[in-house]
Amino acid sequence: MRAPGDRDLAPRDSARVRSLRAARARAPGGSRAAARLHAFMQRRGLTDPRPGVASVAVAPHLERLSRGRAAASRADAYQQALAAPIRRPAARRGAGAPEWRCLGPTSIPHGQTYGNGAGASPPVAGRVAAIAVDPSNPRHLLVGSAGGGVWESRNRGRSWIARTDHQLSLGIGALAFDPANPKRVYAGTGEGNSLEVPGQGLLRSLDGGTTWSITAEATFAGAFFFRLAVSDQLIIAATDRGVYRSIDAGRTWTRVRRALTWDVSMRRDAVGGIDIVEVLAACEDGLFQSMDSGRSWTRVALPGGPASFAGVVGRMAVAHAPSNDAIAYVFAARKTSVWFWASDATTGKFAKVPLKSLDPPGGGDPGNGIMQCWYDWCLAVDPADADCVFIGAIELFRGRRSSTGKWSWSDLSSKKRGDSIHPDQHTIVVDPARPGVVYVGNDGGIFRSPDRGDSWQSLNPGLGITEFEYIAQHPRQRTWILGGTQDNGTLRNRGRVWEQVAPGDGGDCAVNSSAPDTCYHSYYGMATERSRSGGGRWYDITPPVPDTYNALFYPPLEVNGKTVARAGESVWISDDEGHSWSEIPLPAGDVASAMTFDGDNRLVVGRADGEIYRLDRSPNGWGPAQHLVSLGAAYVSDLSAHPSAPGRYWATVSTLGAAHVYLSQDSGATWDDVSANLPDAPANAIAIDPQRPSTVWVATDVGVFRSTNRARSWSRFGVGLPRALAVDLALHERLRLLRVGTRSRGVWEIAIG
Repeated sequence: MRAPGDRDLAPRDSARVRSLRAARARAPGGSRAAARLHAFMQRRGLTDPRPGVASVAVAPHLERLSRGRAAASRADAYQQALAAPIRRPAARRGAGAPEWRCLGPTSIPHGQTYGNGAGASPPVAGRVAAIAVDPSNPRHLLVGSAGGGVWESRNRGRSWIARTDHQLSLGIGALAFDPANPKRVYAGTGEGNSLEVPGQGLLRSLDGGTTWSITAEATFAGAFFFRLAVSDQLIIAATDRGVYRSIDAGRTWTRVRRALTWDVSMRRDAVGGIDIVEVLAACEDGLFQSMDSGRSWTRVALPGGPASFAGVVGRMAVAHAPSNDAIAYVFAARKTSVWFWASDATTGKFAKVPLKSLDPPGGGDPGNGIMQCWYDWCLAVDPADADCVFIGAIELFRGRRSSTGKWSWSDLSSKKRGDSIHPDQHTIVVDPARPGVVYVGNDGGIFRSPDRGDSWQSLNPGLGITEFEYIAQHPRQRTWILGGTQDNGTLRNRGRVWEQVAPGDGGDCAVNSSAPDTCYHSYYGMATERSRSGGGRWYDITPPVPDTYNALFYPPLEVNGKTVARAGESVWISDDEGHSWSEIPLPAGDVASAMTFDGDNRLVVGRADGEIYRLDRSPNGWGPAQHLVSLGAAYVSDLSAHPSAPGRYWATVSTLGAAHVYLSQDSGATWDDVSANLPDAPANAIAIDPQRPSTVWVATDVGVFRSTNRARSWSRFGVGLPRALAVDLALHERLRLLRVGTRSRGVWEIAIG
């Protein structure tokens, strides 16, 4: 136990930078992005759930590709579940089906960067994996969100419209205009950087990106895109399944290389009256070149580079210089080594170029700038200057080659003075019509520079692509909502603006319903903070866990009055709002994944291995964990005790191939599978109606479902919700509103009557 007293956080700017640096240093295996991905896959049963089996120190794409037939079968089942058609709910007599309404955020005004000074907190949004600039109209932009679909702007990013909310997949890994016909645009579904939500095919637009249709479903179902290169009818795609080639504008496809491919670059040249298309492909087994439009391939030597990038964390990016396409560049990493190569314009051979450190400023951890190269790695060349390149890892850099051949490098993303941008770079695009204009997509959205990175403008206002993990709300106020988000901290909404009230990765959060100004939020791991001012000022109340403590990336947090619970391999309970803690051991097995209070004296705990326990409080304190039930190989994603029906417990399961909703009506002694007609898709959260004991809602990876007959049957609830993953629910009983937090499409609400 401990009684540390409240420790106020340091001033906002230093807390933001310190949190980012600490997050990088503490992440297991050197990459919190990898830990986050492993948690996503474990929750859905897409990887072996046993502790230690899937190390986050191994490249996640390799884990995904080598997890065996059983897991591969589950991955196929997941893709098929996400592709299932959405049936519109039947209209109620005299009224249409209830409609979901977006609550935002459409921008987070003060985001986090590693920079300092006046320009260090630009507006941010969720993760942007792809950007395309219309070659016929530089005002026309398209953005591909990692899980929020394609967005279009006709005014250089001053406003945005979502264009693919109801397509089969909102995960976008690649975007490309056809330079010969800019009305024709392509989007590869399934974001390769994260390898989370599988793609469903290739999206194609014939009106410049306003309307889209799906094609090549059979070829790309379950695949992940990294890059598309287009030249008239010819398209080359870089995917986790290899290099694909189409010569009929994407109608039919041929796989021409099987190795995982991160990037492709294309140049067209006329030699002796013959049109030659050279393609360079950055593959897991090396750099490959095709001189016949992608039909055949030969390996390209990279001096000093590894024989293969397979088997360990690694990645490669490649790009031609548009102003002198005899020159190409390669940017690569493997484990803790990094390389940059430039080709000779005469011989075509590559030579190694020295690089500066890629580490974020002040990180104090040599090599951490490339620790998650599998996730954030990109390259672009200035269209007007073959000696000016841009490379992105966690940070963004500009390299310039002088007339003497010497290279100089500048950090463009984290500045002591001037504008800074969010870390974790995923794509760099230079406007072909205005070479000084650079666009960058990262975990904080999209940013534009008019002067090759010397200054920056955030284009995020209007982009509703924030990736939520958890939400909580004020029981009496309409607008106050707290939410944890991926890499954009914990956000608070009090009406018009969602503001970041804590930096880093935002996890579970909670509100004391009897004294709502007291609220809680968490980071990844067991780090926990409390506020008594509605989120305006935070104090560290983290339980005294050892460095080796085992817990989920986002461990569960529950609050009941002054009692606070956090759980991993054990349960930590505080009866005095986090001033002191008691640890209750759990039997050997996996870590806690969900909790709920049943009144003041019982806590129900579910684990990632399907076990459910209860802890009871007596006058002598909290007693030991008592086993209630084993749900089999099931990840218990949420638990809820009905406040007006004593002894009625609900549980949701997110593991594929398992039952997804369970009901106990005898305080957990027995449990019934009440999944009924729910689709076999991960169930992530449950909300129950205190006023109508037979009504319950479930948030799943394919939307929100409701039952009004105690789960004997289910139907999709409401219309208008984008086809994004629904990950958390909050029911506002007084206002009769249901809120849902989604991955990459923000928070939505609906009237429940």
